[in-house]
Amino acid sequence: MKTAETIAFAPTLLERAFALRTVSPFDRLTPAELVLLADIADARAYAPGEVVHPGGLPFPRLFAVVAGRVVDESGAPAGSLLGALSLIRHTDGPRLVADPATGARIIRLDRGPFFTILRECPAFTLGLLALGLRPATASPA
Repeated sequence: MKTAETIAFAPTLLERAFALRTVSPFDRLTPAELVLLADIADARAYAPGEVVHPGGLPFPRLFAVVAGRVVDESGAPAGSLLGALSLIRHTDGPRLVADPATGARIIRLDRGPFFTILRECPAFTLGLLALGLRPATASPA
């Protein structure tokens, strides 16, 4: 069910592209690549304390936190790019919620397009490596 907060966050195509550019490794993509991704991505606002990912399951899509923040069960920030390793390795992700004080605005990219980016945009893949997303780690360094 959509909340008033969810309905209020409906960025245009260009707003989604500019928002994605604020999150590494999307900042390594060309403007044309960003617009293509923004066209197939969706945006969702999460109310303060709302579950972003229930945990115990692989992430169904990649999440780019463009405003507010997401925290884990201990209240520690989860970062601005969520689910990359879970998607790559098909491993369970942790339980994550929108920050109880701020909530979060997230641009979401489905699994298929995420793998297309990995194949077609080497700069994006190198950006993931620069973030510390390596097979031997469970989360960014």
